[in-house]
Amino acid sequence: MVDVGEQFAMLLLSLEKRVLQKEDELAQFRVRADQYCRDQEAEISKAKAQVEIIRAQMLEVKKEPLVDNPLAPVKEEKAQLTSTVTQSDRIRDAAKVLLREAGEPVMQLELKKRMEAKGIYIHARNPVDLIRSALRRNPEFKHIHAQGWTLTDADA
Repeated sequence: MVDVGEQFAMLLLSLEKRVLQKEDELAQFRVRADQYCRDQEAEISKAKAQVEIIRAQMLEVKKEPLVDNPLAPVKEEKAQLTSTVTQSDRIRDAAKVLLREAGEPVMQLELKKRMEAKGIYIHARNPVDLIRSALRRNPEFKHIHAQGWTLTDADA
């Protein structure tokens, strides 16, 4: 026969064992919960950064382009009035503004990047070559070796 004292001792030992298991489970849960909170905070932070990037891009899109997009669709009546304006003319117009802003010679690739930043995209097999050709054919521009393009009147 089992003594009552032994039964209480076994019951107490069993209860202590369950309490320790519950404490261990709680500790593991807290670790997982902390990790979950950190993950959620990181996701929220990334989402906020994306919101700010999109907000900045939307503001940039809303800005009026410095010059007309040379490849923008043109309405029929406007097309008839401006049929003599070529893509090279538009590239030169944009380059004049950008070179005045820069105040120093700018390489062709950098001109292309600045045009794109202003919403002017040149769809050609090699846009940089098209920029060079457009500028080379006009006396308002001059090329300085290893420095880039500048306006001829910039010397004056």
